[in-house]
Amino acid sequence: MNILAFDVGGTSMKYGIVSSSLEIIKKGILDTPENETEFLNAINQIIESHKNNYEKISIAMPGFINKNENKFLYGTNIKFEVDFKKIINFNSDNFYLDNDGNVAAYAEYIQKYSKEYKNLIMLTFGTGIGGGIILEGKLYRGAGSAGELGHIIVSDSQNNICNCGKRGCLESIVSARVWTEKCNELKLIDKSSDLSKAYDKLGVGSIIFDKSIKLNAKELEVRENLLFYLSRGLVSIFEIFNNDIFLLGGTMADNPYDLKSLLNEYIKINYEFEARKFPLIEISNFKSASGVLGAAILALND
Repeated sequence: MNILAFDVGGTSMKYGIVSSSLEIIKKGILDTPENETEFLNAINQIIESHKNNYEKISIAMPGFINKNENKFLYGTNIKFEVDFKKIINFNSDNFYLDNDGNVAAYAEYIQKYSKEYKNLIMLTFGTGIGGGIILEGKLYRGAGSAGELGHIIVSDSQNNICNCGKRGCLESIVSARVWTEKCNELKLIDKSSDLSKAYDKLGVGSIIFDKSIKLNAKELEVRENLLFYLSRGLVSIFEIFNNDIFLLGGTMADNPYDLKSLLNEYIKINYEFEARKFPLIEISNFKSASGVLGAAILALND
């Protein structure tokens, strides 16, 4: 059985034909449309062009969904509703819809960690920060939309305005989009620095976490600030859920550099956990494909 799986983000929309053995047979990417009509047109074009290559459709969306109604309700980076019942030849028996952080966490847990751990927290870094929570071996939804970990408030600064409308959200300070913005700002300050040269060559904001690059004083300050808020977010989540493991995924997972070790070092130096051990921090095994594969696994396991 093949699944046509979508991983929709605030900036881009990835899709793939995924086999039952989780091989991505075909894949593509396009800019995320800006309204429901354009969004559904894009989905329909992909459905039509691959109509003989799959048996089920599964879509992971960045924000609030209504599974019973097959609707995407709202996201901080996609601020319009999408009624998926409007897609071509819609059939609820072969259509699946879920939150992107949920499916990414579910995929990682089912395929990799279910025999080792019961409590897993995943954060996905891209335009925003998504989240997925596995508690006692089950995906936790709360009243329906639990897991929006990018919107825990970690700063009291009134300058950090999030797309959700709140101030001080984790997403507004340390999403992968912010890493890229910081690298661009630092480049304007010193185009000749080792970081600026590496960023020019590779073009990914996560390069700021590469320990092999000698950073100047301003660059070190920026990286320390990112680590401060990333750590504050992880520690706050741990205090609530007492989880066994953190997984970091999303677009950054293809090029994480030394983020994992930098976070471990920072947390070890700056925090103490009496009678407890801080969770393991790992990078997503599926890397940036975790959303597409997670959506496919959701459909395959039905």
